[in-house]
Amino acid sequence: MKKSLVTLALAASGLSVVVQAAPLRILLVNDDGCRSPGITQLQRQLADNGYDVWLVAPAENQSGIGSAITMRMGKTFSVQKNADRQFCFPGTPADSVDFGLFGVLRDNPPDLVISGVNDGPNTGASQLNSGTVSAAARAVRFGYPAIAASIGYILTPEEMSQGWPATKKYWPQAIDYVVQVVKKLDRQRLAGQPLLPAGIGVSINYPARDKKQIAGVKVIENQPRPTPQFYYQIQPDGKVQQMMNDQLLGADNSDTDGGWLSRGWITWTLFDGQWNTQQGLQQVKKLLADPALQQP
Repeated sequence: MKKSLVTLALAASGLSVVVQAAPLRILLVNDDGCRSPGITQLQRQLADNGYDVWLVAPAENQSGIGSAITMRMGKTFSVQKNADRQFCFPGTPADSVDFGLFGVLRDNPPDLVISGVNDGPNTGASQLNSGTVSAAARAVRFGYPAIAASIGYILTPEEMSQGWPATKKYWPQAIDYVVQVVKKLDRQRLAGQPLLPAGIGVSINYPARDKKQIAGVKVIENQPRPTPQFYYQIQPDGKVQQMMNDQLLGADNSDTDGGWLSRGWITWTLFDGQWNTQQGLQQVKKLLADPALQQP
């Protein structure tokens, strides 16, 4: 079992006592489902490196469901246990986070929550409805350091029509990268301190490219006004067809998280999981100064 060592010198006795810190406890969740290779292979590799890894993920694919939860107050239901420390939960990614934190690991909370590695990128508008990022943001909101990890697409009509083969080809590479990130966090961890600054999470998007073609790492915000993923075609008979936005296919040279990812950069985007903002606060206070808006 992998262990980091902390030496405490007892000056009064002149003795040295070596205290072995417990291995990192990690909760893995996702929105692709509990049998996705992105999460099962990540669990295997992290466990092989000595980490205490628990997998709690939706029983079925829940991609694009965002932060939705399932209400079952007082009801009894079944959760499938696939293997040791591996659970398929009948619900959403957010449900899986809750079951992991407040069910399976309620008495032994994790040091880190990782959501992914997701099949497909979570940049631009994708992040708005991403179950992967929403699950990680929920963990952050409850006070846990969290990483959302995804692998990008090569956004061409050919790739889309073939089911994104490049993503599947380089998925193992993205998993390796996440393991390296965890190792780095573990090496620099301090007793009693969180692995990441309090209140933030990191969304990592890895390009679907060979390692030699990856340009580097870029820390950048999620696209402030993202390009919509879809539009709707209203038919003469009143029926509606959802269509993919063609603007998303082809080269993206924009200075955005999606643009840098498409040019071969690993992108890191910070998020806080909050529904609060200070932006516009003074303008809102000025608006509320109107006596007419002070009335119940």
